[in-house]
Amino acid sequence: MDTNATGRTSLTDTMRAIRIEEAERTGVVVALRDAEFARLAILHDRVRAVLDQVPKGIDLFDAGLTPGETPRLWIDMIAFVEMGRDKRTYRFLQDTRNGRRIMAESDDAGVVAERITTYVASRLIERERMLALPPVSPLPETPALPRADMPAAILDRPQPAAAAAETRSPMPQAALAPAATPGTAQPDAPAGALPAARPTRSGISFSGLGGFVLFLLGLAAGAGGLLAVAQLATRL
Repeated sequence: MDTNATGRTSLTDTMRAIRIEEAERTGVVVALRDAEFARLAILHDRVRAVLDQVPKGIDLFDAGLTPGETPRLWIDMIAFVEMGRDKRTYRFLQDTRNGRRIMAESDDAGVVAERITTYVASRLIERERMLALPPVSPLPETPALPRADMPAAILDRPQPAAAAAETRSPMPQAALAPAATPGTAQPDAPAGALPAARPTRSGISFSGLGGFVLFLLGLAAGAGGLLAVAQLATRL
């Protein structure tokens, strides 16, 4: 018969023990799951007296039973108790960065309750040590780097953004300058300047077909002139 923390047998523990015996005798899956939950409830009653001694305002522990396909007794966010495959062994587990670790494993609820008590005490001591650490001082401000000793011509050079804005101007100044008249000497253009625009020719330009038509008109005019001269010669 299971007893509580005071050593006295309670009516609730007796009813749980009867349910566990009936579940093991019948072998029904639903009854066995209820038996798991009943065993975890017995362990919860043992641990509750320890958790009630945690100082108020410390939210490290939140013990509670969760039913389901695998019933569990949670101690905090990373530690819990579940039953083994034989449905009789308590397994106290903890989730860590390197995987799940077995903290205790026994079919005696008292042994597992003592291990949980040690775990709770360790967490409280760890919290006290963290609070006792001195505050971390902020990092000192990094001083500004001194200006490099470079020539004034390099330091006063325009930034790339300004140079890019100048190159994006719609019309360069060299294109707006008047073209030089022929026969006058032109000054040497600076390096990188655009060449001056060539003057356009004024007048009428003929294509190849237009020249051929003018040639035929000239032949016709010449033949007409010869005929007129011949008629004048016969009259005389």
